[in-house]
Amino acid sequence: MVEYDPDRDWREIKDEGFNSHIGPLWYARLDGDTSHLALKLDARHINFGGVCHGGVYMAASDVAMGIMAFRDMGRVPSATIDFRCHFLAAAKRDQWLVIEARKNRIAGDVAFMECEGWAGGRKCFVANGIWKRLNLPAAPRPGVRMSENPASG
Repeated sequence: MVEYDPDRDWREIKDEGFNSHIGPLWYARLDGDTSHLALKLDARHINFGGVCHGGVYMAASDVAMGIMAFRDMGRVPSATIDFRCHFLAAAKRDQWLVIEARKNRIAGDVAFMECEGWAGGRKCFVANGIWKRLNLPAAPRPGVRMSENPASG
């Protein structure tokens, strides 16, 4: 089981693009092949059924695995070329959604990633995907940065 740990070295992903609509998103690197992404669910994330919208699961897991691909392919931007997500349980408002992302392998200019999303002590989804390295300079796009402040509970 994966839970939000306020003592982890969380860094807020500051983004002026799409991710700003679902965040704030918090990132923590655990070891060479694993990281966590956390999101406190609020009214914006809840569907008509009163639970987290599946699109939130998918967008946040794409970010979590994409960060790993960026980091593990020399900080060169990459694009998602395959993505699959399977919903298992519903997360609720005011819960922390924590995504544990893992690198499976890097093969040439593609990265194979997988993740699990947890909230309220339940595994809510599993996802996997493939990222392709882009022929761009090694730097994040303008408007994306990591803060130095850990997330507060």
